[in-house]
Amino acid sequence: MKNFKISHNFSRKDFSCKCGKCDNEFRISLTIVGIVEHLKGKFNKRIKIVKGYLCEEYSKEVYGHDKDYHHFGKAVDLIIEEVPLKEVFKEVESMSEITGIGVYPAENYIHIDIRDKDREIWVKERSEKIPMSDRLRTQYDLL
Repeated sequence: MKNFKISHNFSRKDFSCKCGKCDNEFRISLTIVGIVEHLKGKFNKRIKIVKGYLCEEYSKEVYGHDKDYHHFGKAVDLIIEEVPLKEVFKEVESMSEITGIGVYPAENYIHIDIRDKDREIWVKERSEKIPMSDRLRTQYDLL
């Protein structure tokens, strides 16, 4: 796999499948790349892409199907080092082009996607996606 830059701060490797079985397959929306670049500029801290693209086999292994936003190159899970989850959440929530936002407190990362549906925001607790509520915002200090 050739590793080439796809934006000022990120390369193909950052967003490629990390299953270890495929040849680091790669597909990512330029909108997602632009969003991640915006976050890099906003916080000026290292961004770790926890999960970008998932190949068909890995997607089936993780989700039981290959119809998830990661497989379509429309999602990324990320950590912005030295930036509290609360601050990252507030910034991504303010961005209208992000239509899927998941907060993963145990793993300390945020999921963002650009689904073609109404916006969905959730918190992942004990492997369960729970729709965002005022109680969860308070519980996880996301106000």
